[in-house]
Amino acid sequence: AGVASFVTMRQSEWLREFNALGYCLNTQAAKLITSFLETCGDDPEGAVETLVSLTKAHLNAASKRSFQSVIDEDVMKAVITAAVEGSAADDAEMEVLNGELEKEAFIFEVKPFTFNEATKAWNPALQAPTLFPAVSSKSKIYQDRFRILQRRLLLGGEFATEGLGVTSLQAGQRMLTSVASIVGNPGRKLSFGLLRRQEDESNGRWVIEDLHKVLPVELAVETGRHLVTDGSFVLFEGEMRDGVFQVCELHPLKAIPRQVSIEKDLLPVQIPTASMTEEQLKLLEAQEASRDGMYVVLSEVHLDSVQVLDMLETLFQGFESAGPPKAYILMGNFCSRSFVPTSQGVCAYREGFERLKFMLRNLEAHVMHGTRFIFIPGSRDPGPETLPKAPLPNYLTADLARDIPGAVMATNPCHVRHLSREMVFFRHDVLRLLRRHEAVPLARETQVTGFDEQRYSECARFILDQAHLVPLPLEESNILWEYDHVLRLYPLPHAVFIGGVTPQFEINYEGCQLGSVGPFASGSFYSFHPVQGLLDICEVPDRAG
Repeated sequence: AGVASFVTMRQSEWLREFNALGYCLNTQAAKLITSFLETCGDDPEGAVETLVSLTKAHLNAASKRSFQSVIDEDVMKAVITAAVEGSAADDAEMEVLNGELEKEAFIFEVKPFTFNEATKAWNPALQAPTLFPAVSSKSKIYQDRFRILQRRLLLGGEFATEGLGVTSLQAGQRMLTSVASIVGNPGRKLSFGLLRRQEDESNGRWVIEDLHKVLPVELAVETGRHLVTDGSFVLFEGEMRDGVFQVCELHPLKAIPRQVSIEKDLLPVQIPTASMTEEQLKLLEAQEASRDGMYVVLSEVHLDSVQVLDMLETLFQGFESAGPPKAYILMGNFCSRSFVPTSQGVCAYREGFERLKFMLRNLEAHVMHGTRFIFIPGSRDPGPETLPKAPLPNYLTADLARDIPGAVMATNPCHVRHLSREMVFFRHDVLRLLRRHEAVPLARETQVTGFDEQRYSECARFILDQAHLVPLPLEESNILWEYDHVLRLYPLPHAVFIGGVTPQFEINYEGCQLGSVGPFASGSFYSFHPVQGLLDICEVPDRAG
């Protein structure tokens, strides 16, 4: 009786939920909803929200070109059937695409996990990260990275640690000697550790270190086939001479496919996906074939540029007519000049977002499709120059996230899930900065003038091999110590997009697609279909043409 009275008293309210989206229920459809809500126990409000979301998805799937304003009995029967049958995949997709939950799975929080050496298991970190950690958190950054990469290194079976004993080596296997065991252990050794310059009076001498020992080294390698930088982890080979380890060969740490990491390393599904259970992910994977979507990725979207605003309007109107994408990923910097925290600087910065907000208000098809507009700040945008970087505040973005449906101010980097596919979007000039920190120059048979795609592709592979978005010294990357896990790439996501000043190029490496998203001022952008894995460079059409 209580639920029935609720349905009667609030019928006008749940009708408004449909009317607010432009839907009009006929009499029979309204009766079906009333009957359904009487069976929904103590949460009829949640049931109404689910019905609205499923109705929207049903109508979008039925017709992408036209909008059906009147909902009849047949449509509502199909929607209620989907709800009653407990379509968990549909519910999860509503989280992904329409953001019905406050903490949705569409943009998810990466939670810290630690590896327990005793139990050989990954466990959630006991304490939440803090902005003001103890000094020990700084060294823990490299300790955690070391354990992750060492663990990954041993999964393939090519290497064995010295604890197993020489007699246990299989054909083709090589022995890894710990850094601490190299001293007093004559002969050529292969080891694994962090390569960095020592921060003392040693005039920048190179050292290699693991969890227990720091060892001075001399790099007797003039050039390398693979990128090696200051602050990166390496496999190195050589021998001790006069108290210094002479490195004669450097080997890359090769990334492994995502599925291999999950199966062999027994990673829980929550790494790094937020709150999805294994059952939910399996249901999503089973229905991916028919639920692909397109993501439009742009970088250096200067809202103070008339040219950029004109191209944005052309882009939006083109998709408004042809069919909106699932989401736009707009990466900063959002102004061609660095933000100045003065009243004049604030007004100038807000003005660009005011113009963009006026443009987005006219995209009715995008609103009906549930398209997302995700804004990721750049280094010159407002806020501390730390990683991860906080979202842009509402007062500087003209309350765009509050006034425009689907607009989200995200962190940098931003982790996005489309069904079971994980994508990482990162605004940083790391592809350019890596070359400044080379420990050994990259070998090159011929000189190349202009953009050297081969060298930049090597930088992209290096990022995936290091399983980290910024494999640079901490003084260069400026990482918040207890949030380093947000920048890790283990297991490999399905796709990584790095926005910056580097021209566009893409690679597919160990099942992960990495795209360098160049400045939007050139009129180019990426379109990406995560389920099919289709990545294309597109151009904004010339209005005059």
